[in-house]
Amino acid sequence: MAPENFIEVSFEVANKVGGIHQVLKSKAGEMQKKYGDNYITVGFYNEEKATEEFAPREDHNFTQIFEKLEEKGIKCYYGVWSIPEDPKCILVDATEMEKPIDEIKKELWEEYGINSINAGQDFDEPVKWSYAVAELVKELEKNMEGETVLQAHEWLSGPAILKSDLPSVFTTHATVLGRTLSSSDYDLVEAVEKDDISQKLAEKKEVESKHQVEKASAEQADVFTTVSKNTGQEAEAVLNVKPDKILPNGFNVEDFPSLEELSYQHKEKKETVKEFLRAYFKPYYDVDLDNDPRILFTSGRYEYHNKGLDVFIEALSKINKREGDDVFVFILVPSDIKQQKMEVVENVSLYKELESYIDSIMPDLKKKLLNEITSGQDAEKRLDLVEKGENELKSLQENFRAKQGDKPPVSAFDLNYPEDEILTALYQNGIRNREDDRVKVVFYPTYLSVGDRMLSMSYNDFLVASSAGIFPSYYEPWGYTPVETAANGALSITTDMAGFGKFLLENTEEENRKGIKILERENKTEEEAAEQLSDVLEEFLSYSKTEITERKHNARRLAQLTSWEKLSKNYLEAHKMAISD
Repeated sequence: MAPENFIEVSFEVANKVGGIHQVLKSKAGEMQKKYGDNYITVGFYNEEKATEEFAPREDHNFTQIFEKLEEKGIKCYYGVWSIPEDPKCILVDATEMEKPIDEIKKELWEEYGINSINAGQDFDEPVKWSYAVAELVKELEKNMEGETVLQAHEWLSGPAILKSDLPSVFTTHATVLGRTLSSSDYDLVEAVEKDDISQKLAEKKEVESKHQVEKASAEQADVFTTVSKNTGQEAEAVLNVKPDKILPNGFNVEDFPSLEELSYQHKEKKETVKEFLRAYFKPYYDVDLDNDPRILFTSGRYEYHNKGLDVFIEALSKINKREGDDVFVFILVPSDIKQQKMEVVENVSLYKELESYIDSIMPDLKKKLLNEITSGQDAEKRLDLVEKGENELKSLQENFRAKQGDKPPVSAFDLNYPEDEILTALYQNGIRNREDDRVKVVFYPTYLSVGDRMLSMSYNDFLVASSAGIFPSYYEPWGYTPVETAANGALSITTDMAGFGKFLLENTEEENRKGIKILERENKTEEEAAEQLSDVLEEFLSYSKTEITERKHNARRLAQLTSWEKLSKNYLEAHKMAISD
C-alpha cells in the first residue's frame, strides 16, 4: 500500500543554506514522477532567497487555508520552487505568529521534556517556523484525498512532526551533537563504535535544546531515517534510536553535459582560470601556465577539521617540499571576509587592460604583417611593425609587473588574521606563494560568481575547468562534492569516513574505482592521512592526458551509481512503511 500524497518539509526548500538544499532539489523530479500534483514542498520564507528560487502563483486552492492561518499570524506564500520540475511550494512566515515562542517551549517541555528555556534565536526561529508548518499541514490534510505522508528533514523541521498526526518520516542528515563533537577534539568515531556517548555532552556543548528536539522527532516519527550507514550508527549512539531505513543521497548526473561536451568546455573554462592565474601570479614572478598546469581545489562549508582541511593543508605542505612542476590549488571555502583584496583586483584590472590593448592592435597588425609577408619582406623588417606600438605596450607591461620581487597574496580577499584557521594553517605549513614554492595557493573565501571582478565564473564552470577536487573529510554524513566534481568531468577524492565513500566501498570493487580515490581516514592519525593524501595527489599529478581522460570516464560512471532514478526507491519504501506502521 502506497500513499497518494506527499508533503516534504525542510528549512532549505527554496532556501539554500547547505547540502540538504541540493538533496531536495535534485530529488524533486523523481518525487514529481511518483506523486504528481500531490507532491508539495514546504519551506522557510526568506524574502531575499525567495526572489531567487520561488515563483509565486495566484491560481491555487489554498486561499481559505491561508486566510485561516493568517488569523493566527501565520503568513503563507504559494508558488512553485523554481527548479526544472517546478514542484508545488508553500513558504511559511511565522514572524508574526500569535502564539509566543515561550508558550511553544512550554509545550515542548511538558510533552517531550525538551529543555529550551534558555535557547537563543538560532533555536527559536526554526522552532516557531516548524510549529507554524504543523498548523499548515493539519489544514492541508483535511483537503486531501487518500493517505498522506509527511517527511521532515533535520531538527529544524522536527516540531512539524511532533505537533501533527500524519504518518511521518523524520530524516537526520547529521546529528546535531555528532557534528558538534566531531568539530572538537572529541573522538566521535571511537565513541560511536563503543556506543558510549553521554547525553550530558549536549548540555556541555550548548546544543541541548536542538539535540532534544532531534531525539524526540526520531522517537515520535513513524519512520526514522538517515542518509548513510555511518550516520545511522552515529544516530543510534547519539540519539539512542536505531534508523528504520537508510536513504542514500542521489544525484542527477544525466542533467550534466556529456563527457564529450565537457571535454570541449574544459579547454575553454580552463583558459579562463589560467588567465586569472596569470593576473594573480605574473605581476610578481613568472609561472608556467602553457604546459597544461594541474589545477586542484577543495570546497565546502568552513568546518576546518570535519572537512579535512587540516589534513589537506598538511598534505600540500609535503608536496611543496618535493621536486616537481608547479601545482595550482584553489581553496573555495566561504569565510568571514572583509573585502576583495585590492591588490588582486588591481592585478586583474591591469591584466585585462593589457589584454584589451593587444586585442585592439591585432587586426591592424595582422593586415600589415600579411602585406609585408606577401611582399617578400624579411623577418627583421616585419618586427618593426610590432615595435611601433612598443612605448604604450612597454608602459602597460611595467605597470603590470611593478610588483616583481614581492609575493602574491595567499588569499584573494582580506580576512581576519590570525583568527582565520585556514590562512593561519597555510602560513604555518610554509605555503606562502614564494617563487620557489611548488604549491601555489589561491584561498578564495566566498561563493563563486560571474560578477565578482576577479575570477568571474560560476562554481560549476570552475569544476569543469579543474583537474581534480579534493575532499578528505573526517566527518561527512554523505558528501555531494565528490559526486558533483565527477559529474563535471574532473577527478575527485573522498574518504572512508564519508557516506559517499562508504557507499562506493560497499558497491564497487577497488579496480573499478579509478577516477574517484577513497582516502583511508578511519583509524588513521592526521599525520598518516596527510602522508597518504600527499602520495595520492602526486599520483594525480603524474597522470598523462590519456590516463586522466580514462579516469574521468570512470569517475562519471561511478557518479551515475547515485542516480535518483535508482535511489529514490528508498524514499518511496520509507513512505510505505510510514502508513503501514
